[in-house]
Amino acid sequence: MCGRFLLVSSSKELAEQFQLDETPEITPCYNVAPSQEIAAIRLRHDTRTDRRELIFLRWGLIPSWSKDPAISERLINARSETVESKPAFRSSFKKRRILIPANGFYEWKRTQSGARQPYLISFEKFGLLAFAGIYDEWKSPSGDVTRSCAIITTQSNDLIKSIHDRMPVVVPTKDYELWLESTDTASEDFKKLLKPLSGDSFRITEVGMKVNRPDYDNPDCIEPLKTSDSNANQSIQGSLYFTT
Repeated sequence: MCGRFLLVSSSKELAEQFQLDETPEITPCYNVAPSQEIAAIRLRHDTRTDRRELIFLRWGLIPSWSKDPAISERLINARSETVESKPAFRSSFKKRRILIPANGFYEWKRTQSGARQPYLISFEKFGLLAFAGIYDEWKSPSGDVTRSCAIITTQSNDLIKSIHDRMPVVVPTKDYELWLESTDTASEDFKKLLKPLSGDSFRITEVGMKVNRPDYDNPDCIEPLKTSDSNANQSIQGSLYFTT
């Protein structure tokens, strides 16, 4: 699954990466948690020519037909294997796909002591990545509209599966247009987007326990765990390598 991530790139960097005409100011966040408003890029159709725009959505999908908005607590992720068929997701997958910018995401592995040790998974130098996502609009009985979203996940690649068996679907830059605009979700090219991105693209950093608190948001969330602290935790064997 994906239950926490960070976004610290500037509005200018987002505009350049996603080819946006304009971008509102983005407040850096080192520990984005479900229920928060997050940035997302969608294709806007209500103009003379289709264009991409950045919008803000509540993380945790509320399907338009839902009677209870609390369902969003269970719908922060959508599995790639069933996103096209599940009632909560299928309409959004067909009509309302988005890209969710991030500079990395967190996953946890339980240690021998029972503690949940966090790891930060990112591109080299925290380069921008884009999660595949979907969104919907829900209207309350009073008429208020909530726009909300879910991040699509897939099986983990060989690097990440030593920590967790799921990871976000990460869309390569060259495929942004295909993800946002394609109407043929059954094509082989489109289906490939829902597969895990190669582990060669990522770095993994063991970080401190402060990130375990969803209300904690400071730059030290991404600081590598000191050797003395790391030795107190269970190490992960295999092909993982850590930033220093």
